Amino acid sequence: MAFNKRPQPNASHFFKIILPYSIEEKKLRIPKNFVKNFGCELSKAATLIDPNGRISEVRITKNGKTILFHHGWYDFIKYYSISAGYLVVFKYVKNSTFYVLIFDMTACEINYPSKSEESKNEEFVEKEEPYEDNECDLQDFLEEMGICIARKHRIVTTEQSKRAVKFVESLELKNPSFMVILQQSDINHHRVYVPVKFAKEFFCRDTKSIKILVSGENEKPHQINWIQNGGFVFTMVRIMKSKKLKEGDICIFELIRKNKFLLKLYVLKGK
Repeated sequence: MAFNKRPQPNASHFFKIILPYSIEEKKLRIPKNFVKNFGCELSKAATLIDPNGRISEVRITKNGKTILFHHGWYDFIKYYSISAGYLVVFKYVKNSTFYVLIFDMTACEINYPSKSEESKNEEFVEKEEPYEDNECDLQDFLEEMGICIARKHRIVTTEQSKRAVKFVESLELKNPSFMVILQQSDINHHRVYVPVKFAKEFFCRDTKSIKILVSGENEKPHQINWIQNGGFVFTMVRIMKSKKLKEGDICIFELIRKNKFLLKLYVLKGK
């Protein structure tokens, strides 16, 4: 879908490829050239407008010549199910207002949520609102157990946090592991993102594939795609379909054979 307004003479465009850092740190750096030309015009808050006219408010943080989209950026990421590798095009108009276009990893523009879908999402958030305390408690517990979890999976509800802790305690893991709390974007793309810390510690950039061992099935190789300055992603279409994995399911991957890059998958189904 094209922008619904023709470019103005003083308009400026820039695009950003979304890296894991932007998701994990919940902020996005605005390009230097744009800051040089328009930085003085930007206020403390930016307005992002998608092709359907939905408005998102994102706070702007300024530190010298560095300007970031900060508070509210992660909400924007979650709402549109944006993952590492996506591309977002920004068209600046004026008064800290941007029109945005979002493209997935196939270079195709996404289908933007409709107003009816937005109402459903708001209903869901009210019923199951995440709390920062739960995030801290779960992260502290996992660190003590030697389990990695990516930042984008740390926002959890009270119920998810309790279930995750009980699940880990029941497994008695003996090898390096990482946890994934599946999000809708993971399900849509049959994809798993491996945390940067785990990827850097136990894999090298020359690694081309890994093997996943699932209870009752033979181990299968999965090709991996490294992300610049981050971890890596791999797809597991067959496993997600056979196990009927859904949003909210908790997956733990245990590295049981480092030399063969063999990971054992444990799944706790969501309620």
